[in-house]
Amino acid sequence: MKKGVLITIIAITIIGITYFGIEMFDFAKGVKNDIKIPKQENVELTEKETESESEFNEDDCVFDLNTQTDDFLKEIPEFSNYVWDNEQKKATIKLDDGNTLIVTRGGCVHFSFYGNLLLNKSELNLNDESKIFEKALWIAEKLFHKSDFEFIKESLNKRTFEIEQSEYQKYYDFQIDRYCDMTLVIEKTNNNQMSIEIGYYIC
Repeated sequence: MKKGVLITIIAITIIGITYFGIEMFDFAKGVKNDIKIPKQENVELTEKETESESEFNEDDCVFDLNTQTDDFLKEIPEFSNYVWDNEQKKATIKLDDGNTLIVTRGGCVHFSFYGNLLLNKSELNLNDESKIFEKALWIAEKLFHKSDFEFIKESLNKRTFEIEQSEYQKYYDFQIDRYCDMTLVIEKTNNNQMSIEIGYYIC
């Protein structure tokens, strides 16, 4: 009798251990799968990011990036003191009067050409149009094609433009068919610096 009871207890113990072992295995397997899922998602995300980064191809550009160099500046003696950023297609020019001219010229799908004159400790305000126009025309004459310069000059003289103004900015929009946009933007900062940017872009 005692022997039968002992055998029954042993059998129940073995069954219990086996069941517990199976449950632990399934639990461990489930945890392992939960860990794999985010790893798999991370791998897929990384692959997508890599694909996105590799989407840029110079062959897809409308405009040839290789021809967008600083050669156009080398023909302007006043702009000899500059640093050219080929990746940004931008030149930072130190002028003799202590001011700075930032020139951007280039683009892949859209081609932009802008000159931004940064005036240090300027006494000008947004309503000093005659002096601002004079500096804008100086930029245009130095950088742009003669026909563009003449168009800007005529537009300023005849005031054939649209204006938007805020407290620290004045925006002039020229009406021109051959470009997608041509603007003159004036900005005044709190530390008496003024930015006069003029240019256009082709889309």
